Amino acid sequence: MDLLSLFLAPDWDDLVFEEALDRAAPGDVDAILDLATSDDADVRLHLAHHLVHLSRGDAPSPRTVQTAIALTADPDIRVRDWACFALGTQWDEIDTAELRDALAARLDDVGRDARSEALMGLALRRDPRAYERVREALSRPSGVVYTLEMRAAAALGDPDLHALVLEHQTGWDDDEGALAAEVALRLTDPHGPGDDLYDGVAELSRRRARGEPDGDALMSWRLMSTVLDLAPHRAGEFLEEVVARLGADAAAVSEITERSALAVMAAKD
Repeated sequence: MDLLSLFLAPDWDDLVFEEALDRAAPGDVDAILDLATSDDADVRLHLAHHLVHLSRGDAPSPRTVQTAIALTADPDIRVRDWACFALGTQWDEIDTAELRDALAARLDDVGRDARSEALMGLALRRDPRAYERVREALSRPSGVVYTLEMRAAAALGDPDLHALVLEHQTGWDDDEGALAAEVALRLTDPHGPGDDLYDGVAELSRRRARGEPDGDALMSWRLMSTVLDLAPHRAGEFLEEVVARLGADAAAVSEITERSALAVMAAKD
């Protein structure tokens, strides 16, 4: 079965498709991207939903990005949602004016999911068009704020949002929303994300440098990792703060600067 037939098969199988994709020629993938102009909304939805499969974890091709941009303006609300998700979050390493403009065009979409995904994508790129929308979301008279809007506030990390974020630390009925609120609080805090975070990661470095169990200190790293997922550009700042707390402990400094995921992130910054 050819790649296009596998993609459209009713019994979709990730593994079978990905194995075929490894053997595919560029033209085979192009045939799938051509589905963006299908008259069948369900076919376009299937394409939007599985766009990320086409790059197999690598950066998407220029044509794949262009296809996603086109799908953000699709007549079907579901297609727009998934296209905004692919562009905004799944491919957050791609940053062009055309991509940003496509996301910005969806900030007034009739679909809340598409609006939220577009907002998240702009916030991750710290696009100024996201700021007022986040402020409006955090200032609703109803007090209702959605998780993606709180994550967008965290990604922007603007201290001017801190007071508003502080008002939404309670009342979440799910762990994901509560975590997003905490991360937003830390990233918008003008005094930094918290000494407890830096101190905990410093303690983890000391323990690992001496071959001791991670213990509770691992929780600090997990939280810092979550924070940096939304603010990778601050990895260098975080690394400096942790190193400062290690002082003359050469072994622990070596652990955090030479063998940690934080150091790898800081090097990319």
